[in-house]
Amino acid sequence: MTGSRLPSGTDVPPALILPRADIAEPFVALTFDDGPAPWTDPIVDELERHHARGTFFVVGDAIDSAERRATLRRLAAGGHDVGNHTFTHPDLQVLSDADIRDEMRGANAAIEDVLGVLPRYWRAPFFRSDARVRAAVGDLGGREVWHSNMPGDWELPAGETAERVLADLAPGDIVVLHDGRPANEPAELSWPTREETVVAVGLILDEMATRGLRAVSITELLAAG
Repeated sequence: MTGSRLPSGTDVPPALILPRADIAEPFVALTFDDGPAPWTDPIVDELERHHARGTFFVVGDAIDSAERRATLRRLAAGGHDVGNHTFTHPDLQVLSDADIRDEMRGANAAIEDVLGVLPRYWRAPFFRSDARVRAAVGDLGGREVWHSNMPGDWELPAGETAERVLADLAPGDIVVLHDGRPANEPAELSWPTREETVVAVGLILDEMATRGLRAVSITELLAAG
């Protein structure tokens, strides 16, 4: 769904990071959910090919091997943001406040164990967040990151994903793509791999370069003029 925004009538919490309509720099934030996974490093390869950075919202229980830990360290070393995407990727709105906090703490602990620092940003799985969820999270995840462009790459061929992202891409946008697939996701909800997303990222970055747009991390997007 390209151009998705907050639901109509939603109050915007002060800590919520939204796309920047006021930005003067030609910056776009590419964000990636559900890793680390086998497709994270190929996506980072594409970002590095374009001297670009992204933001990766990771699932705590996906940091389950030396290889995935190495991927997380590569992200941090490359200047990419690493955010909290909960420990098991549940729908937070159906959990109790205590279980929401446990999900956030679990992911924080998994990230801190590898990187030595807590994440500055978080994102709810499925964007299922509301006032109660945000109150339960409190300051456990830092600031919540929303989006302006979510093409549905989990079920699209690369060309269509790229086309949807690029159709109305503008400076200040926050794009949502997926570098992983949650372990608890039913098979019918998405394709079994994110190989098409890897290809789409290359197509998107190539076209962004021709338009004079640069992919940056959320931290860079917030700091831009």
